[in-house]
Amino acid sequence: MFADQTLAGDSSSSRTYALTSIVDGSSIRQNASAPVGLPEQLLISHQESTRNGVPLDRHLIRLNLAKSGNEHAGVKLIASVYVTIEVPRDTAVTVAMIRDMRTQLQNFWTNANLDKVLNGEP
Repeated sequence: MFADQTLAGDSSSSRTYALTSIVDGSSIRQNASAPVGLPEQLLISHQESTRNGVPLDRHLIRLNLAKSGNEHAGVKLIASVYVTIEVPRDTAVTVAMIRDMRTQLQNFWTNANLDKVLNGEP
């Protein structure tokens, strides 16, 4: 199980997300230094599903960032980044393979490639 205090950082700072709740195997952690009413959240959840009759485990990690609108005054805006990992329950797919896929995505996810994605490039 993750620690009650989970660190996540970017290039300029580290953020501590404190566990606020666990419900049905899903957890919500919040950054206590975020402004009141504009939370920064780290959510982790797990589901069981099937695809083509094969059982699989789905794991979701999501970061939420809340901000007050500039062009949309009075509206709380939520930006989110999701990571979804789906693993068929079959020994043909190993943890090492999933780790390799994660590394490939990390290597792809440069600022230049993120800008392309955010600009809607296919």
